[in-house]
Amino acid sequence: YAEADMDDNALEAAATRSFRAKHEAVYASERECARYDTELCRCQDHAGNLRRELHTLAPRLGGGGSAADIGAGTGKLTRLLAPTCGRVHAFDRSAGALAVARAASAAAAHISFDEADARCLPLPDGSVDVALAGWALSYLKSEHEVWHADGSYGGAWREEVDAALREMDRVLVDGGVAILLETMGTATKTPQRDGSHLYAHYRARGFSQRVVRTDYRFESRRAALATLGFFFGKGVARRAEAL
Repeated sequence: YAEADMDDNALEAAATRSFRAKHEAVYASERECARYDTELCRCQDHAGNLRRELHTLAPRLGGGGSAADIGAGTGKLTRLLAPTCGRVHAFDRSAGALAVARAASAAAAHISFDEADARCLPLPDGSVDVALAGWALSYLKSEHEVWHADGSYGGAWREEVDAALREMDRVLVDGGVAILLETMGTATKTPQRDGSHLYAHYRARGFSQRVVRTDYRFESRRAALATLGFFFGKGVARRAEAL
């Protein structure tokens, strides 16, 4: 339903809850995770910018180093890391997503897949060269932020995100690299969300920001709109249709 007098903040709160529910439904189903991987993940970054950027940020990835892929989902980043890493530890809370990731990398003995939370990783201290969280910590924010009737919000999301950042720091070797990937907008020609509270929090914790284009390429316009609607919702699909 919709209320005609909802203000912008209230609309944003409703959209956030709807978006989270949509993704929770996808990650709860191995079948939906497989669709997400095939129709969306494998269509992203057709130009290969992400692989090049990761190796620029963390040269050890190209020399047989070890990496933790935190919030690995169906294994998109795991597959990018695997060819040049000596060991990749992939973690996610979704058993369905990990099943899809495991099946896609079954022949790679140097990759492990384990169900784990970003705030409690089953790794020893100082055990990996690179800790990578791709599109993952933003879920902690959405789970722990609290919206109020007047459109304001609060909640303990900063504490939860910080717990995950401390885990990344704990498992890194001295001189290791922590990398966070988050979206700056989907179906938009220019980066958005510079004013995001989450991204400001990352910067306050010492992270620098780089913008990388990871454009999708779909087999047809119809496939693009259907897939964007499936995962991101009607609003993103309508925005893409207008491009």
